[in-house]
Amino acid sequence: MDQQYDRRLDKLYTSAVKCPYCKNRIQKLQTACSKCGLHKVQIAYASNKRAKQMIKERDTGKIVKVRRRPTDVNMRTLGLLLVFGFFGVHNIYTGRRIRAWIVFGCVAIFIVQVFVFPVGDIVRTEGGGIDFVGMHPWREAAMVDWGFPFPLDFFGVVAMVLWLSDIFGIILGWYKYPVRLGEVSDVGKIWTK
Repeated sequence: MDQQYDRRLDKLYTSAVKCPYCKNRIQKLQTACSKCGLHKVQIAYASNKRAKQMIKERDTGKIVKVRRRPTDVNMRTLGLLLVFGFFGVHNIYTGRRIRAWIVFGCVAIFIVQVFVFPVGDIVRTEGGGIDFVGMHPWREAAMVDWGFPFPLDFFGVVAMVLWLSDIFGIILGWYKYPVRLGEVSDVGKIWTK
């Protein structure tokens, strides 16, 4: 585990990063933020697991969101959960519960409305027209009279957009992970090696 943190520290020292607290830029080979004093070692020891525990216990401690994936977030597990990301499962794994509930709520509303207001089939008639077979009258009215899909389909679109934005966010490094930054004792442990 220490080798993993050592590699992470090497990457942090040789790159410029944004301070999660004050948003100041910490330059290459600089050990700490010049504005708030946060050490790059504390960023290396950022823990998603501790942040999720604090959220669960409703602790009022400082949790920040960072774009750099914490070492305790397994990329394989996250990738597997992204397959079921349409239901917001990956957000629960990373501790973004509010977003997970929003996505799950949108999906639940979408699924229920499909059963309550069936989609049916759209078939072409011999005369070249369109006939709606088995479609709920309200859904048919929305398509024929108003010229747009059923309004509750919007929830499915929202869930899909959030899921796709999370996929691209994780791939491109835009996804923000809630973390509890390393403690000062962690910093001391590193310096005394």
